[in-house]
Amino acid sequence: MCTIGAVFNGGKITTFKQCDLIPVTHFNEPEVRPGSQGGSYLAMTRQGSAGIWAGFNSQGVAFVAADAYTTTAANYYASGEQVSALFQAYEGTVKNHGTAKEAAQSLVNFYQNMGDGKPFPAPDIALVSGWADAQQTQQVAIFIEYMPNPFNQVSVRQIVRTDGFFASTNNFRLQPDSVNYPANHSTYLRLDRAERILQADPTANGVKALLSDQYYGRTELSICRETDYLGTEFHTQATAVFTASRNEAVCEYQVNGNPRTNPLRIFGGQL
Repeated sequence: MCTIGAVFNGGKITTFKQCDLIPVTHFNEPEVRPGSQGGSYLAMTRQGSAGIWAGFNSQGVAFVAADAYTTTAANYYASGEQVSALFQAYEGTVKNHGTAKEAAQSLVNFYQNMGDGKPFPAPDIALVSGWADAQQTQQVAIFIEYMPNPFNQVSVRQIVRTDGFFASTNNFRLQPDSVNYPANHSTYLRLDRAERILQADPTANGVKALLSDQYYGRTELSICRETDYLGTEFHTQATAVFTASRNEAVCEYQVNGNPRTNPLRIFGGQL
């Protein structure tokens, strides 16, 4: 239901998420909240959610996620309480950690043990970016795929990038059981389109072109998804773009619309 990714460009890393849902959902304006170890973070929340759908902190750590479409999705179920705990774990990545590696590991720990010795019961996809270490020697984007695994195989697989660009939609890149093309071709078409745009323009401008792209028209096949059938098809309802360097932490966003009809604007608060 989402398109996420990160682009490295001249000492900056731009991390993005296009948030697509079927139900019409109210998205709140970003809110600055205090971090647990000093600093602050930007919480992006929506109606009915206990945590964040995207976030960014004053140390340059950014978090985005996407639902995982699998061939066995019907076999996985998370209760409302467990989903709430997941969104709180999302928030913990930017609330509690100053480096991308620490933030990513905190999410991996949650997937593997929610606190009662049991793993999170449903698949998930996430991306955490920022500085790899406290000395700010290198920027990194860490892509995480999680699949509950009763056979003690690898439940968490990662792609770690330090240059270029990376994009993902809702199909697993690494884990088995990814939904196949005939079952949900939208996720493959959106991924292919995102990679083509960033291959041609691997910059923040390329990201913005990607987020507004309607190559397949005003349909749920496009990255910027629209529908005339609200409540029955996916459509874009919020967007977050986080750019971090040594000297800045900037958020551009739109909520309750899409980037074509509701242009991105810069968050004016102080992180």
